[in-house]
Amino acid sequence: MRGDIFFIKGNIRFQITTDEKIYFYRINKETLMPELENVMYNFMNCSQMMFGSLVRYCITFKTNQPNFSIWVRKAFHNFKVGLTNENMEGSMGANLKSLDQYVMTE
Repeated sequence: MRGDIFFIKGNIRFQITTDEKIYFYRINKETLMPELENVMYNFMNCSQMMFGSLVRYCITFKTNQPNFSIWVRKAFHNFKVGLTNENMEGSMGANLKSLDQYVMTE
């Protein structure tokens, strides 16, 4: 993969910007190895991308260009979907911390 890497000291994420796509990686705290978190197309044709602390604003920069662009997030996607419409009153739940999941009884 050929591109520019961006990392802020103290952050657990970094990104690699290529001509076609931008790859977002997260550093696993246990193994200290990067894990691919997200990929997006580089529709802005930028060579560098920086996000603000609240991840609402983004600044993009292209090499050998005199200016930079500021982008604002258009929408917030939660993608939360209900799995069941059943009444779960009286049910019990348990956390599976090692798997980052939980289970519920009916």
